[in-house]
Amino acid sequence: MDDSKTDICVVGGCGHVGLPLAITFAQRGLKVAIYDINERAVEMVRSGRMPFLESGAEPLLRRVIGETLTVANDPHLVSRSRHVIVVIGTPVDEHLNPTFHTMRRFFAGLLPYLKDGQCLILRSTVYPGTTEKVREMVAASGKQLHIAFCPERVAQGKAMEELTELPQIVSGCDETAVAMAGDLFGRIARSIIAMSPLEAELTKIFANVSRYIQFAIANQFFMIATDYGADYYRIHDALTRDYPRMAGMPGGGFAAGPCLFTTRCSWRRRTTTTSRSATRRC
Repeated sequence: MDDSKTDICVVGGCGHVGLPLAITFAQRGLKVAIYDINERAVEMVRSGRMPFLESGAEPLLRRVIGETLTVANDPHLVSRSRHVIVVIGTPVDEHLNPTFHTMRRFFAGLLPYLKDGQCLILRSTVYPGTTEKVREMVAASGKQLHIAFCPERVAQGKAMEELTELPQIVSGCDETAVAMAGDLFGRIARSIIAMSPLEAELTKIFANVSRYIQFAIANQFFMIATDYGADYYRIHDALTRDYPRMAGMPGGGFAAGPCLFTTRCSWRRRTTTTSRSATRRC
């Protein structure tokens, strides 16, 4: 693969969010580069192996690696790409309160490799207003980039299927950002939903909070049933079997991966008057 010029660089692209996305774009014929600092994951992807389980991904990875997809721990890949998609963890502090410090440090390191005219796309779950803060930070550096926020919406393990079946939310800080991001995701998505950055940020958080509440209710029901000495799964089966209005009720079990967990704590900090010590118990 000639990586002197690529369509997309996915920063942090060897993880659950970035890698399926990179493979999907590469499968559609776009020249894709992955920049990731995890050397072990980079070597696995370079050899055509997935670092995690993702249904249907590994055969596609083997097909595109070295052809339309390249991967390296090399920030110069960012400079050679028209679109730069940033996939990093949801920024929270040690108490799971929302913070921009992580983003600020990250982009301070990335800025020297960014070039005028690029479309910089945030993909991670972020606190409302983060996209605008990134735009301000980039503008203050003197770089002229088009900043977009296009939140991921897939379930782990089903990304290869859902990336092409679900609508993609696209937002940007200017019309060019929306157009560039829309054209890019239009190459893989069935449909595009255009929003403002704040609307898109809230849409992603509302979706996460809604799912968290579903899981929390199911686990609360599980504990109530257990207190009565009843089998929750027999009750769950009776609730949901051939009864459409309860079809969406999840079973009990582990819930709230990093995306959902940090979203709940961040949202709680904004919408309640609990003390800092209480917030730490999230």
